[in-house]
Amino acid sequence: MSALLYYQWWGWQKQVTEQHKEEEEQLTTYPSKQDPHQVSPKLGGWEFKILRSRRNQFHDPDVLRKVCQEEAQGGWILFEKLDDRRLRFKRPMALREKIKPSPKYDPYRSYYGPRFEWESLLSVILLMMMATLPAYLGYRLVILSQRSAPLPTPPTPSSPLRP
Repeated sequence: MSALLYYQWWGWQKQVTEQHKEEEEQLTTYPSKQDPHQVSPKLGGWEFKILRSRRNQFHDPDVLRKVCQEEAQGGWILFEKLDDRRLRFKRPMALREKIKPSPKYDPYRSYYGPRFEWESLLSVILLMMMATLPAYLGYRLVILSQRSAPLPTPPTPSSPLRP
């Protein structure tokens, strides 16, 4: 039973990991449609980033609004909502040097939310219990069965052999 539960948990973890690796996080720049001779290459174009979350936090409109306000400190504009875990932002490359965000905000962050999740810790504790509890109970069963069984009596020596 423990092996079956562990196998199901392992498959679920693998599926979650594959969903996170669907799309690579890369800052991609695209050239501007303006004439390159009129605008310096440093000022033209856009840069993009993807902001991820471990849970479906971006489904809540209040959280989405808060994230967009935080990213606006760095000049990022919501480009598209990929799903409830990923958002794509863009900003003009010219804003790189012009905007000075607050020290608490990282304009190149790619992850939103707490890094530590209680669900992960609880799943590890549950897994350890699933592995150790049957072993401990089996050990106790063997010890109890040995105590309740009568001890074998040693053979009584008959008259000693004398030469």
